[in-house]
Amino acid sequence: MGCLLSVCPSAWGWNHRASSFELGFVADLDKASKVADSTTPLFQSYLQKAVLHRKLVDDKVEYTVLWKDVAPFTTSLNEAGRGFELSELAWCRGDLHTFDDRTGLVFRLEKFQLSDQPHDIRAVPVTIVTEGDGSTTKGKKHEWATAKDGELYMGSTGKEFITGNDVDNTHNMWVSILSKEGVLRFEDWTDNFAKVREFVGCGYPGYLIHEAIEWSAVHRKWFILPRRVSKDAYDETADEQRGSNVMIVASEDFSRLEVRTVGPITPERGFSSFKFVPSTQDSVIVALKSVEIEATKSQSSYVTVFTVDGNVLLPETPLPGTFKYEGVAFLREY
Repeated sequence: MGCLLSVCPSAWGWNHRASSFELGFVADLDKASKVADSTTPLFQSYLQKAVLHRKLVDDKVEYTVLWKDVAPFTTSLNEAGRGFELSELAWCRGDLHTFDDRTGLVFRLEKFQLSDQPHDIRAVPVTIVTEGDGSTTKGKKHEWATAKDGELYMGSTGKEFITGNDVDNTHNMWVSILSKEGVLRFEDWTDNFAKVREFVGCGYPGYLIHEAIEWSAVHRKWFILPRRVSKDAYDETADEQRGSNVMIVASEDFSRLEVRTVGPITPERGFSSFKFVPSTQDSVIVALKSVEIEATKSQSSYVTVFTVDGNVLLPETPLPGTFKYEGVAFLREY
């Protein structure tokens, strides 16, 4: 299987573990999230439901995905006429959350499982997060979120905001943390993000764009799957072809880093979200890759499964429809 021997169960052990998992993907429709024929401001997203199946074939573990219902859901909350551009899904303290990268709002989802009717899904506002150290008035550009020691870590692209050759701000290099008591605090991760990009040979003005970072309680490490990887300075058009097949693993304090490769690279595809597959001791990952091509107005998304050392178990498989999905999570806490 190519798994790390210290964490990956032996092949015979898979027969004694769960083999099917409810899975959900949340859509970021960008400007198209606004419901055109609504008489009042209304914004929508979709949750694509699926089942991830695992089976043992000739002493090898194989994964397949069975697509289920698509559940539409809405909110009236917005910022300057835009909203509900959902970029991530994350469990924390028994609730499944989703995150608006336009308004900075964090929602708790209800009635989202396979046993629920598609139109019963609801998004309940939990808190709102602003950019940077929290003293700004702009909603946080949520891109990734993960639970660590009972707290909800919420991050952005990990890249400076640049105009021309000048750095305007580093707001998207801060991480927001929602405590067990519901209190927000803010950490400056500028040095962490700089270490990571320099480690993979993309020091400034090169860059990484992050939309998929998870904390592993098993390994006590950060797992990082960048959306974009570039040794060159940012260019809006060229950026569309700077997708990634890179995995970076960092110690808790980012003092130790290692890099791994995940399958072949398709330049327009980059990681937008991932989760560890249940009952694998954080040795197997299900990941979402997204595509956006401005010239053709085309968007698409792909799901893939691989081990933490980069062995692909399910090649990149397109999601149904033409929506851009940017968040993935299991729909139950297995």
